[in-house]
Amino acid sequence: MAVNGNVIRNGAPLPDLSHHLSSETRSRIPNPMKAIWRLAQRTPGVINMANGDPHHTLYPISEIAFKVPSISHADPVSAWRTDESSTQTFISSKDESCALSLREALQYGSGVGLPEVREVLQQLTDLLHAPTANHTITMSLGNVDAVTKCFRLLGDPGEAFLAEEFSFPGMTNAPLAHNIRWVPVRLDKEGMIPEDLERVLRDWDESKRGKRPHVLYTVPCGQNPTGSTLTLDRRKDIYDIACRWDLIILEDDPYYFLQYDKPPMKAEDIEKDGFAKTFARSLVPSFLSLDTEGRVMRIDSFSKIIAPGMRLGWITSNSAFAPHFENLIDSSTQHPHGLGQAFVTEMLAGKGGWHMDGFARWVKSLCDEYQRRRDFLAKLFDTELGDSGYASVEIPEAGMFLWIKINIDKHPKYQKDGAGRSNMLLLMEELFQRLLEAGVMMMPGYVFEIMDEDTTDSRCNHFRTTFAGDEDTMEKGTGVFGKTVRTFFES
Repeated sequence: MAVNGNVIRNGAPLPDLSHHLSSETRSRIPNPMKAIWRLAQRTPGVINMANGDPHHTLYPISEIAFKVPSISHADPVSAWRTDESSTQTFISSKDESCALSLREALQYGSGVGLPEVREVLQQLTDLLHAPTANHTITMSLGNVDAVTKCFRLLGDPGEAFLAEEFSFPGMTNAPLAHNIRWVPVRLDKEGMIPEDLERVLRDWDESKRGKRPHVLYTVPCGQNPTGSTLTLDRRKDIYDIACRWDLIILEDDPYYFLQYDKPPMKAEDIEKDGFAKTFARSLVPSFLSLDTEGRVMRIDSFSKIIAPGMRLGWITSNSAFAPHFENLIDSSTQHPHGLGQAFVTEMLAGKGGWHMDGFARWVKSLCDEYQRRRDFLAKLFDTELGDSGYASVEIPEAGMFLWIKINIDKHPKYQKDGAGRSNMLLLMEELFQRLLEAGVMMMPGYVFEIMDEDTTDSRCNHFRTTFAGDEDTMEKGTGVFGKTVRTFFES
């Protein structure tokens, strides 16, 4: 199947992107039983005796009431945390009218997600990103599941993918078992450096390194672990590079809603356009919003803004990729979390739900809370180590993490030879062990590092720490961290 379609944007046909599909994807055949199931769904009045679907009268559940915080409060997250919030309830029912019946939500369903939830997520995606009309929503079991499926859809053994030089190993480990290797692109405090991406692609020698990378994996907002956020100018530059060098961009964006230090929203804008649209305009435009060629696969999740245990997210991609996602899901995870789909549909579209404006109010309030926690942790760090010269930190514009740089070259045991090799990694491992023995856990930066093939010396003198916890945890942990770092350098 050619991944081009006849869909037009700005008067131009989309490019054929079918050459990006992996051999696994090309050879995968549709699940024949799922094909018959879909035929039954499209045939009104058919008597379906084909599937072994448990009858809804045998479900031991008739109704689920979701009690959630009211979004009528000016700061709903703060009110909810301090038990000052009133509540509202939306109901998923098997027999009564609701946005998504439990008869559907609890049954075997479509691999790409039930129509009701996909429709409301399409509305949310249109509101946030205004993607091209040829983009399709495919539900997932969260971002790790979604990214893993993207890797399988696009990657062949022996190929190389591009990613930020420090990346979350929960994602980057996935394709390694398929013999897909990673090539790092340099970062700074504003995220991936476009000029370095261009350099990697321009200098690639296929006679020595194999096929030039055709997939770029990136976390553009609150990058995990560094906390960096790509500016709009850099996003435009990277997208232009992707078009020139024929890359598919995997835009993994779980922290998109958690963007900080934004100007206050104006009351007149909210009154004119509504809260959701006004909030959406305050966010940095996504790669998806810039996509004119159908080469962005955007990956979203409810894990950071509702609850991680829900295991529900969605992929927004060129519609011509959608059948391949569906075939993969039909032969693997089968379909998304049913109760999660029911919750999201009722939350965004059901009677008693938040709807789009209420959802945006919750997310904006959640963002404000995380910004407060970020500032609290940054102040603690400054108190403990700010004047020491032993460590420093960049204040992130999004996400959940501080990326702490340890000035390891100031350690009395630090050594570096004429070839540029140092004992940095050994010293960082020693510091990690001391922190653990002192009773505090921070993630050592070297677990995130993607190294060049011809590089043996680690560049990662960092720790990643989170401000997702409560103040007591941050205060105690930062105190132990500061004391241990000082002892490490001075003893």
